[in-house]
Amino acid sequence: MTEIKNISELLGKSLQEIKDLRGTQKESFEQALKDAIKEASRVEQEAQNAIEAFSKGELSIHQVVLAMEKADMTLQTLIQVRNKVLTAYEEISRMQV
Repeated sequence: MTEIKNISELLGKSLQEIKDLRGTQKESFEQALKDAIKEASRVEQEAQNAIEAFSKGELSIHQVVLAMEKADMTLQTLIQVRNKVLTAYEEISRMQV
C-alpha cells in the first residue's frame, strides 16, 4: 500500500519556509509591463543595428531579416497585451458598483 506523505516532507522544507519563499518572488503588474516594453525596445534596437551592419557589409540579409522579424513579433505581442489590458479596463469600468 502506498503511503500518502505531506508535501513539505517531500520537499524537505517546512511549511513556513515554503510560505516565505512564495512571498519573496512577487512582481507587480506594472513592473512586468515596464520590463516587456524595455525588452521590445532592446529588440527593436538590435534590428536597427543589424540593418546598419548590413549596410556596412558585416551581416547577411538572412540575419537582418531574422532580426527584423523578431522585432516585429515582439511588437505585435506587446500590442496584443495592450489590447487585452484595454479590454479588461473597459470591462471593469462597465461594472456597476
